[in-house]
Amino acid sequence: MEREQSFDHLAERFDRLGELTEDAVADWLPTVLPERRRRAIDLGCGAGRHAIVLAEYFDQVDAIDLSGPMIRLARRKRPRPNITYLESSILDTAGQYDFVTSSATLHHVTDLPAVLRHIRSLVGVGGRAALTDTVSPRPANPRWWLYGGEVRKLARNLIHRNPDAWEIFRLGTGDWLDHRVSDRYLSRAGFEQAYGAAFPGGAFTRVGGQHALVWPRPEVTALI
Repeated sequence: MEREQSFDHLAERFDRLGELTEDAVADWLPTVLPERRRRAIDLGCGAGRHAIVLAEYFDQVDAIDLSGPMIRLARRKRPRPNITYLESSILDTAGQYDFVTSSATLHHVTDLPAVLRHIRSLVGVGGRAALTDTVSPRPANPRWWLYGGEVRKLARNLIHRNPDAWEIFRLGTGDWLDHRVSDRYLSRAGFEQAYGAAFPGGAFTRVGGQHALVWPRPEVTALI
């Protein structure tokens, strides 16, 4: 189950920050889709930014998130006739999908091996999983380190005359910084060990600031 690390009071801030920053995962997802594109699921969909990408390629997209305010925001801002937004835990999902994805979500779960095994069970025969998350050399980052990173980002944005520089800085500090202090990350090696155990034969790559696993389920495979 997910840790008590709620996005409920950060939904609007999180979504606005996403609108102002580059989303490498959204650009990457269309490059790793399977041939069969009937059903997809986005686990930890937030405000639906990746769900609407998937909706361009799949007949049906289920998008789930534990945060009720996030789901309501997604329904309001990014409705599509072929997207169903659901307030749910990952472990409560069921069914078979041609494509299963999750981005910057799984570092919040308490029992990662169990969640990864469950995610694998959602991938239908011939389907594919594409999972991304933040990795870090240290499990947790102190507030001063995170704040320094936002200051450096502000400086780069000002140098490049980004008109949204100050808004990005405001959104990236304050309550959002408090939230990020509680995040706990795997190292890159730890990510590959944990994800590789659940998805043997998967391929790893870098996607923007995240590490990624892509795993095509063979036509015949024994689930663990």
